Amino acid sequence: MSFEEPALSGGKAPLFATMEEDIQSVFKTEAEREKVRKLLAGAEEQSRRKDIRATRKYDPFKKFLHLWGMRLRYGLHLKKPGYFWRIVKNVARGKFYHVFGIKKYVLRGIEFAISFRCNFRCNHCLCARIDESKTRRELDAGDYRRVVKEAMALGATTFGMEGGEPFVQKNWEELMEAWQPKKNHIIVTTNGYLFDEAKARRCAGMGVDTINFSLDSGYPELHDLFRKKNGSFAKVMEGIRLCRKYGIKPLINTCVHKGNLYTDGFRELLEFSEREKILINTLLAKGTGNFSNTEVLLDEEDLRAYEKIVRPYTYVQRHLNFNYGKQWGCPGTKEMINMTPYGDVMNCANMHIYGGNVTEEPLALIRERVLKTTPFGRYHCCFLAEDRDFMEIYYGLLRDKSHATIDELRKAIFDYEQKKNKTLYPELHAP
Repeated sequence: MSFEEPALSGGKAPLFATMEEDIQSVFKTEAEREKVRKLLAGAEEQSRRKDIRATRKYDPFKKFLHLWGMRLRYGLHLKKPGYFWRIVKNVARGKFYHVFGIKKYVLRGIEFAISFRCNFRCNHCLCARIDESKTRRELDAGDYRRVVKEAMALGATTFGMEGGEPFVQKNWEELMEAWQPKKNHIIVTTNGYLFDEAKARRCAGMGVDTINFSLDSGYPELHDLFRKKNGSFAKVMEGIRLCRKYGIKPLINTCVHKGNLYTDGFRELLEFSEREKILINTLLAKGTGNFSNTEVLLDEEDLRAYEKIVRPYTYVQRHLNFNYGKQWGCPGTKEMINMTPYGDVMNCANMHIYGGNVTEEPLALIRERVLKTTPFGRYHCCFLAEDRDFMEIYYGLLRDKSHATIDELRKAIFDYEQKKNKTLYPELHAP
């Protein structure tokens, strides 16, 4: 498809035109099902009209104070020995490199997908096509201990546990212990369904700082439908309560796409974050995994609408808005790395380009190669949601395969440049 084509076909938002059997399987009574159908019809109509309703007055000073207050609250942990000064040192180095044009980057951290197994079957599962749990060995505690040591030597202070669903992994505690949680910033990203009081207590005791709960709508019914699991919204609410009880900071991750951007459900989610004073991290939809229908991705008009919709809210941010180096831009590889359960190094969780495997090579060597031989070696807009040329290359490359190597990516880029008679990334042509 062309990325300029309208994404709403026949007045329908593809993502929320959910199959009737999903409604039948998730909800028990006909009254519940009818309510969901009405919510979906409303969401589809709002998406078709592209409603932008101002529900709050924009106060730039208040937003600036709140956002930086949230970043300090979520990012600084004075009770962890030496952590504060490591952060100060890293930020200073990163800004120095950027200001003086030095092509060096300080690694912030690694997001470990400890398993691609999951208890949900979400419409947007990003790892659905790269789950090789039945055929490949997952990293063990010893592997993580070595990789974390190598990452900390590159500056890393943050390590995240995600999946799939991380709490499906029986030995998650053993793996997390290898990340030196008493010294580093530890984040867990979960759908919340398996997160109970025992896990909350254990996470707090181990040194977990933040739990990122995935939440897709401010309306419980739409979240449950999107997750295909009745009661999943209620479990997230309970998880937030448990985090507060045990001194863990809750955060909301939400995926923004054409099917929810203009809806009351998205606005209610923003309102919830304001009421509860919880930071909400908005992630733009990518055409990977189960989200292979690129028609749901935001186009340039939608991106402008997104900025207008979230502008008045003070507890919402995009995931690209803070780096050690350049303030805005994709931090992939330069500052953040994502890793499969098998040790494959990726630019981000949605970028299924494998730069190398940490069971075969040192992390520093893999990272340096990716920085030098791909477009990921500079700060850039989101490659998979905003760079229309890269999107066409990447989604075409992975149309018939689950993942690719950096050599395959480079060939696809050069072939595209030759076909379009233009140079996209001049740095790749430097001698």
